[in-house]
Formats: sequence, structure tokens, C-alpha cells
Amino acid sequence: MKHSVCTLVSFIGGMLVGSVVTMLVTPQSGPELRSKIRGYVDQEAEKMRCHCEDNK
Repeated sequence: MKHSVCTLVSFIGGMLVGSVVTMLVTPQSGPELRSKIRGYVDQEAEKMRCHCEDNK
């Protein structure tokens, strides 16, 4: 169990570092990037809601 937790924390940490690096080197403006990220998050959240509703 401890190995799984370490793996999960490492994975999430890597995702966060990758996200920050991507935001720093992207050629888009801040508002454009935030808009794209918000759209992606909203899209994925909707997929999760549909998936959860289907499993009920």
C-alpha cells in the first residue's frame, strides 16, 4: 500500500511540474491559455459526470 501511495504522489507531482513548465514556455497569452485549460477541465469534468451517472 505504501508503494502505491508513493507512486500516486510522484505521478501527481510530475503532472504539476509538467503543467507549470508548459505554462511558462507556451507562446500563447495568459488569458488564451487559461481559457483553453478551463475548457479542457470543464470537458473532462462533464465526461466524469456522465460516467458516474451511467454507473448508477
